[in-house]
Amino acid sequence: MAKTALSIISIVTVLALCSASLAQDADYYKAIQKRSSTRVQPAQFKQMEENALKDFSRPESYELLATSFGNTTEKAWAVIYGEIYCNLSSDSDRISQVGSLVYHWYEGSLSRQANGLSVSLTENAQSSQKQLPFESLFEQSFLMGAAGVKGNFPPLAIQTLIAIRKNQLSLWKQKKLPETELVRRQGAILSAGHFEAYNYWLFKGARAEEFSEWIKSHQNQFQAWLDWQGKNKFDVQTPDFQRLYLLRKGYGNAASMSLIHEAGHSEGLAPTVASTKPKQ
Repeated sequence: MAKTALSIISIVTVLALCSASLAQDADYYKAIQKRSSTRVQPAQFKQMEENALKDFSRPESYELLATSFGNTTEKAWAVIYGEIYCNLSSDSDRISQVGSLVYHWYEGSLSRQANGLSVSLTENAQSSQKQLPFESLFEQSFLMGAAGVKGNFPPLAIQTLIAIRKNQLSLWKQKKLPETELVRRQGAILSAGHFEAYNYWLFKGARAEEFSEWIKSHQNQFQAWLDWQGKNKFDVQTPDFQRLYLLRKGYGNAASMSLIHEAGHSEGLAPTVASTKPKQ
């Protein structure tokens, strides 16, 4: 069932998630591909994730994860891995292609209904620890970031997506949600004053005309970002943004539930119960 979000995770679901075992990997991989036209065998999907966990500094691992999760219900992982790939890779053409995919996954997740703005980045979230699933936190913070942006979208302009992502990052830090390598990278870019140029660099392949119009009056700003990027290469020290890592290691965070409750009282959002499926 397609999820209209905002999703409010019930106490019963949370308790189930907390006690879930990791025995049903095959069921998870089948569930997330339920609407896929081409499907990856569960064992192959699991091996793909295991390989990325082992070779966590190689961009190729994240390109494969991004495109694979992009064909599932779990677009949260697709956009995360796609952005990681773009930060690690030196292949400018492929960066543009993957960045375009990330943009379209974001745009495709947003919709408007009679009762408000909706988002769908996860339908089969998982957690094996006494905490909410990471992908649910990502989805809720993205939706709350979108709720604070004026205008009618989709369609989604890069400038609008920048505003949403900036709000999401601010909320992520404010609520002390899991600080991953990607969050730290985004924070460093924002602190250096390059967040707008970074996002135009990331998504320019998806909206070439918008980028061309923006660059006319922001050439120096864009070059400053490229110079900063050249001097500050992304160096992954730990795969703390990977799904398997988070399932196995978990993260300590007492603020997670407060985000869900706060999201439920935000204006212009459509509250429902999440279709979160715990491992059995």
